[in-house]
Amino acid sequence: MKRMLFLGLFASIALIGIYTLITFYDDHMELGRMRETPAVRPHEEPLLIMEKGTVPLDGGGILLKESLKKSSFPLSVQASKSQIEFGKKEYDVFCKQCHGINLDGLGTVGQSFHPLPTKLDSQEVIQMTDNDLFMTISYGKKKSPALASSMSKESRWAVIAYIRSKQNRQ
Repeated sequence: MKRMLFLGLFASIALIGIYTLITFYDDHMELGRMRETPAVRPHEEPLLIMEKGTVPLDGGGILLKESLKKSSFPLSVQASKSQIEFGKKEYDVFCKQCHGINLDGLGTVGQSFHPLPTKLDSQEVIQMTDNDLFMTISYGKKKSPALASSMSKESRWAVIAYIRSKQNRQ
């Protein structure tokens, strides 16, 4: 009887200890948890409203994809300070959750992926043309979603300008 009581007490203490360790680890995680992101608490901020012209009415997606293949879009971004700031704002809305604050693929959501999202400060991405980045943002690649229907062209170019400005600082 004493043995069963001792084993029960030991098991209870062990379970409480494990729970305490997991809770401590969870509360002190370096990168945060998905349940703590603003996206979990809807309607705290006004919902995003798409700008006029964001959704094409004339087959724009197909025409855009073909024109990008022919390199008819600018091959590099003219990055002004205001465009970089706008790009940061758009990056925070559409990209930061996966690619992280430091472009390292360790965003709140991205850290749960295997493999991790692409590091946007890697040599592979640095060597991509702006046109290739625009295509990747627009139509997705691997696990990255296509954002052509969610972001305006100006927003996508601004995000590229922001990414390039962060790459140049590193």
